[in-house]
Amino acid sequence: MANREEAKAKYYKVIGNLKRPAGMSFDDFKQWWQQVHVPRVMKWAGLVAYDLNFALNEDEAFDGVGIAWFDNKEAALRVFQTAEGQSARSSAVAESSKSAIFIAEEVVIVRHPEIRKSA
Repeated sequence: MANREEAKAKYYKVIGNLKRPAGMSFDDFKQWWQQVHVPRVMKWAGLVAYDLNFALNEDEAFDGVGIAWFDNKEAALRVFQTAEGQSARSSAVAESSKSAIFIAEEVVIVRHPEIRKSA
């Protein structure tokens, strides 16, 4: 069980699950995400971390998950009210065949080792 200090370190996240469009290779989709979509997300106010997680199997329901981290709920909730947030979301939806994008509150079960060291 997490100790009290770790329990205080809560983040709010924008989580985007995307599947590449029909006819696009997995490698091309990963390249699009990293070279075209990432710069859009990097403009978000209040962003404290951003990571991409790509499926190891190309036949998964989604090809990847992007996770944008925020220190507070307000910043996460505001992101899609901005031009930068709307642009990134519209791009993600338009450039994928399936998407699930939502704002989440983190509940830590086991703290990530890198975060544990800096917390």
